Amino acid sequence: MKITSAAFGLGALCFIGGGVDAFAPTRRHRTFSVVGHDSSALNLNLPRLELPGPVADKLGEFGLNNPNTMNDEEYRSYSGAAIAGTLLFFLLPGALVSGLYSNIAPVAGAALIDFSVSALIGGGLAIYLSLRSDSIGETVREYGYKLLAAAKDATGIGTLRYDLPSAVTDVMTGDLGLLNPNTMDEKDYDGYSGAAVAGTLAFFLLPGAILTGAVDTLLQFGGAAVFDFAFSALIGGGAAIYLSLRNDEIGATVNQAGAKILDAVDDVIGGDPKLLK
Repeated sequence: MKITSAAFGLGALCFIGGGVDAFAPTRRHRTFSVVGHDSSALNLNLPRLELPGPVADKLGEFGLNNPNTMNDEEYRSYSGAAIAGTLLFFLLPGALVSGLYSNIAPVAGAALIDFSVSALIGGGLAIYLSLRSDSIGETVREYGYKLLAAAKDATGIGTLRYDLPSAVTDVMTGDLGLLNPNTMDEKDYDGYSGAAVAGTLAFFLLPGAILTGAVDTLLQFGGAAVFDFAFSALIGGGAAIYLSLRNDEIGATVNQAGAKILDAVDDVIGGDPKLLK
């Protein structure tokens, strides 16, 4: 069935008036049902915001359901449909219109250059300091160890060792008077590795990004992403909102799809309905 311009505009108005999640509670039964979802499994909590009265009043004039009167299941399905419509539009037509994809290659290139420079300068300096045999080296290794220990606890990854060639370690221990990473115990090696990672990341996030011009590239990408999202929310989200508010089979189908999408998200984030009862 054809979507009239007035009805589509109303769908967009609903989106603007309350955002993707702009729907609030009072109670009224609707004609569609959501299949296969346990009401106790609302793991992905979506805020409910009441639509303004003038907007809600217009819904009835177009034969659409009022989000302010939905129960939790209906609201969840409606929200899922709006989110899905926004994301689908964001990934293809919105990205093409905003030029988002054309900015990906420059961002990747700038990030690679930034990382290379940061590893050489920031990481290299941190490695030098961590291999000193004095109190400075001990302090740097201690902080590096704490950083890497936290990362290992979070990821479950063990210590990864890479033995440096003897030609390199001979220069380090002889000419520079530094410690040999190949002979370090696990704690000192983690401290040395953690310091290298911290030095690289610290340089990557600020001086490296400025020196390599990554900041400007990222700002351009961010601007395109914001425009893409706003455009997609208005068009894709607005159309999905209109379709989900229809009091017919089309509305029922769209809402069931919205519920299934949020169910899938619940599964990804580890929600278990049995644990929520």
